[in-house]
Amino acid sequence: MTALRPPETAEEAPARSRPGSWWPVVRLRAAETRLRPAAVRGLHALRRLFPELWLRASGRAGGGTPTAGFLRRRMVVLPALAVIALALSGAAYTDIHDRTERLRDRCAPALVDLARARTSLELAQAQASTRLNTGDRPGMVALGETYRSRLTEATQSLGRVAQSGALRKAQEQELRVVSGLVVGYGDKIAWAERHRATPVLRKAGVAYADDMLRGRVGTVSDSDEMPPTSILDRIAGLERDLHRENGDLAAWSPLTLTAAAAAALATALFAFVLVGTSVFLRDRLRLVSVQLAAAAVPVLVTPVLLAAAGAEEHGAQVQVRTDLGVLERLTAGREAPRLIEATAHRTDTVMRGATPDTWSLTAGIASAAAGTGALACGVTLYLYVRPYPPARPRRKYPDA
Repeated sequence: MTALRPPETAEEAPARSRPGSWWPVVRLRAAETRLRPAAVRGLHALRRLFPELWLRASGRAGGGTPTAGFLRRRMVVLPALAVIALALSGAAYTDIHDRTERLRDRCAPALVDLARARTSLELAQAQASTRLNTGDRPGMVALGETYRSRLTEATQSLGRVAQSGALRKAQEQELRVVSGLVVGYGDKIAWAERHRATPVLRKAGVAYADDMLRGRVGTVSDSDEMPPTSILDRIAGLERDLHRENGDLAAWSPLTLTAAAAAALATALFAFVLVGTSVFLRDRLRLVSVQLAAAAVPVLVTPVLLAAAGAEEHGAQVQVRTDLGVLERLTAGREAPRLIEATAHRTDTVMRGATPDTWSLTAGIASAAAGTGALACGVTLYLYVRPYPPARPRRKYPDA
């Protein structure tokens, strides 16, 4: 007998609608109580389904399966499952490997060169300002080789970024604008050096060049959403875009996750059907098929191998993303060039440690061997089914 619930009091009835009251908790617990039997029934259904699947996989369902028909079906099903598992595993690994190659060959070098260009320009401006304006003898000495080497390094770094292939069309156009502004910046500093004997012209040239570089002089903006106009702001915008793409490359993509999950399911199904077929061969033909097991080994090993390769390369991608993130916060200083070179060396070491080229070659060889194994599974079952002629309907001869 179900116990009757006492009637609600005047204080409890309005409590249903009050926020934070106990009534939603009671309703949630009641919903959980109703859902728990459904979950239990679903679990029992799965437990009952597995024996049925095993009976079908081992050919024991329906009171006895014809040997020839069973082997002919498995002659097609096993290679098909193997090919599906290999194709999905290859798609997942190829997506990760393509991201590794883009990060290693394009994005990482471009980010390093952009950081070099940005810090070199700031160091060049500091050297020009010291020589022409704020030194012990302003305007009395030439700029010297330090300024010229910094400016040359910045120009060469921007040229390498343009050749890296890491930029899209709009970013390439922005980089061309930056390169043109750098040339104009160098011309203004050279003009100030030629007029270093005249303090007014010398200071005006350095101030104008500093405005081109940093946008500090005469810049009025009513909105923070104005596009960047100075050289350093434009370079910083390109760096932000590449750092964002770098983060996307090091993240798990939906294609990789979907293909990997489907490949794991297909591989497990292939192993399940393979074991059922081996049991059928032992029960019906009284043989242990070493050929079938040997042919299935590369099919089962290759997805695991590709998963290990993808995991190692993805780990390297995450590490490189972290190392390159330091460059975005790096400011110009005496230690900036050394830190940039150390970061470039570290990212190169991490990528070489992941051995993506070796993994790619290994994956190609393993996939070819697995494809051969899938074909061998079908051929082996075909040889087993050859002694059994296909079932043909009897001819009915007319009465003579």
